[in-house]
Amino acid sequence: MYIYDYQNLEEDMTRKLLDIHKRHSLIKSIISSQEVFNQTQLVKLLKQNGVKVTQATLSRDLTELGVARVPTPKGVIYKIESVGNEQTLTSHISEEVVSVVANETTVVIKTFPGRAQGVALFLDKINPSEILGTVAGDDTILVVPRSTKTIEKTYQQLKNIIGFK
Repeated sequence: MYIYDYQNLEEDMTRKLLDIHKRHSLIKSIISSQEVFNQTQLVKLLKQNGVKVTQATLSRDLTELGVARVPTPKGVIYKIESVGNEQTLTSHISEEVVSVVANETTVVIKTFPGRAQGVALFLDKINPSEILGTVAGDDTILVVPRSTKTIEKTYQQLKNIIGFK
């Protein structure tokens, strides 16, 4: 028999989310304040600021933050894409989604492993009218609709937002 310590689980999840938020904020700050040419350089800069990160996690973070590689006279550098470039961000998000399905009460979005939190964060930030909230695991997002009476509308709205056909 397994006994789960839900309080510690909740504390762990909260700590992980805070770590992600702190790391994302630091990445944005570094990229906005200096020229960063590659991930190795960015990993070192993060480490200097007390944040250890793997290359895989950093790649995921850069995608989630909408960071692009932009050519300059000195070489290709990382830049935060403008918030107005929604089409590019939607394109990145749609590449992460494997399926979108619904029943009478909820919508479930399946992503590639490790991508669900980024997609859920995107949905939470744009705050679609038909969505009350999201819960993300590693590769699955549970979308809670504002009303179960409009589940089909919620489903269609989500498919349109993430560019999933």
